[in-house]
Amino acid sequence: MKLEHIKIAICSAWVLVALVIAIVVQPSTMGAILLGSLGLLPPLAMLLLWNHPRQTMSESIDAARR
Repeated sequence: MKLEHIKIAICSAWVLVALVIAIVVQPSTMGAILLGSLGLLPPLAMLLLWNHPRQTMSESIDAARR
């Protein structure tokens, strides 16, 4: 499975769980803002900051041979 697909699946599950919690708990306005930020900020950070690992030296050499 590609890294992009894994990231999207994890982020979607995170947001879905936060949405279900919000529906079940029915928070006040401040709680909704807190829950919304907790539901959106970690997945956003994961999507932006989790990158592919750099190519190793042996992978570079193998690519140059081909």
